[in-house]
Amino acid sequence: MMIHIDERPKCFKNWLHETVIVILMMLAQLLSQIAMFQSHPVMNILEKAFKNVNGYEKVWLLASSPLTTGAFILISGKFGDLYGLKIVLMCGITWCCIWTLLSGISRYSESLIFFCICRAFQGIGLAFILPTAIGIAGNLYPNGQRKAIVFCLIASCAPLGAALGSVFGALTGQFGHWEWGFYSNAIVLFLMGIGVQLVVPTITPHPAQLGMDWPGAVTGVVGLLLFNFAWNQAPAAGWDSPYIIVLLIIGILALALFFYVEKKVKSPLLPSEIMDINILLTLTVTFLGWGSFSIWSYYHYCLLLNLRHYNPLESGATFCNFAVFGSLACFIVSMLIKKVKPSYILLASMCAFFVGIAMLSKTPIHQTFFNMSFAQMVILSFGMDLSFPAALLILSDALPKKHQGMAGSLVSTMVNYSMSIGLGIAATAEVQIYEKTSDLLKSYRAAMYVGIGFAVAAILLNIVQVMVSYNWNDEKIEKREHACL
Repeated sequence: MMIHIDERPKCFKNWLHETVIVILMMLAQLLSQIAMFQSHPVMNILEKAFKNVNGYEKVWLLASSPLTTGAFILISGKFGDLYGLKIVLMCGITWCCIWTLLSGISRYSESLIFFCICRAFQGIGLAFILPTAIGIAGNLYPNGQRKAIVFCLIASCAPLGAALGSVFGALTGQFGHWEWGFYSNAIVLFLMGIGVQLVVPTITPHPAQLGMDWPGAVTGVVGLLLFNFAWNQAPAAGWDSPYIIVLLIIGILALALFFYVEKKVKSPLLPSEIMDINILLTLTVTFLGWGSFSIWSYYHYCLLLNLRHYNPLESGATFCNFAVFGSLACFIVSMLIKKVKPSYILLASMCAFFVGIAMLSKTPIHQTFFNMSFAQMVILSFGMDLSFPAALLILSDALPKKHQGMAGSLVSTMVNYSMSIGLGIAATAEVQIYEKTSDLLKSYRAAMYVGIGFAVAAILLNIVQVMVSYNWNDEKIEKREHACL
């Protein structure tokens, strides 16, 4: 039985115009994931490339970019809705291109701090790219099968980007030129910016209805940054360091002030439509699931590089499985997305995240890759490709058009922020166990158990969300849209 696909929206001139725009939106996801994973297989090489780096500071090589991406994504959706999605997308591409280039140039400084600062500023640019691209897609396509397929195509670039980032990062690092991984990304960003400027239509912003919530923006971003920084720096500095405790407390107070401000301002960053139990559960589940995956990805490489002694190219090549099985998962979810409730698809993805991290925690060191390690990657491909479009569709269908940029930014906030802070929480467990046992494998597995806890919590909350969404039908969504327009 063939699936009915609705007609091409009139905003597209022809099939070629639509295809080019969809490819550009897919590039936003692809480049975000490349930036996320390109340092994983070369983390030992990067550790040696910079001076005075201890083993626990190595987490910053990976966490600095998603730290700022997760924090600034909070405001990127509102910027897009207020000032125009295309304009904000172009600003994000330009900013990211500059700092990606500087990340490569940082090789010559031999400074870990400078490299991490460049990566952090690169993350700010990424924060304004993916949500605005998703917001553009949400505005161009009405609810229907065509929109669902486009979102699935965007989601399919997550495992593909992870694979490309890992392989190309490993390839350049293996031959002593890891900086070219960043130079090549900067070139692609430059070309993407030209394409967006030429073919993406301008979407009218909503300045009359919206205003920028600057108090909320400052308190929210500062709170997220400080809270995350404290967790990621604590394994290296120790939880007994006074500045870690101070930063953690200030971060918590800033976040508390943020939620207080959001209740008082006329145009909050988080609109009242967000305060729906189904949406809140969806965001929480997404946060926990991707936090579990970030722990899996980091300790997967730790196992391969430090215990199995793979070289960077061998370890990076393992992520090619994500490209293959991620494409298969994309095809399957595009067929299921209109036949199965998104909450059920989200639950399936959380189960995949759980199985992946649980298998990693039991994987023997001296076992061939094409056993448990290979099976994990097949399963996790579905976790990545099922979770993102399911969560995105729940929010995109629930929010009015003027908040479509917010839908993308909220889902991306959960994904990126959890992938940064998850590493800090897991690394804390790793440090504690290693100090007591001096056993690298036991310390890695302690961190993996944190990931299992994330995944189990995600599954339990997702079951609650499925029960809630049972009565959350299209009629309610339609009423909400009419009330908000």
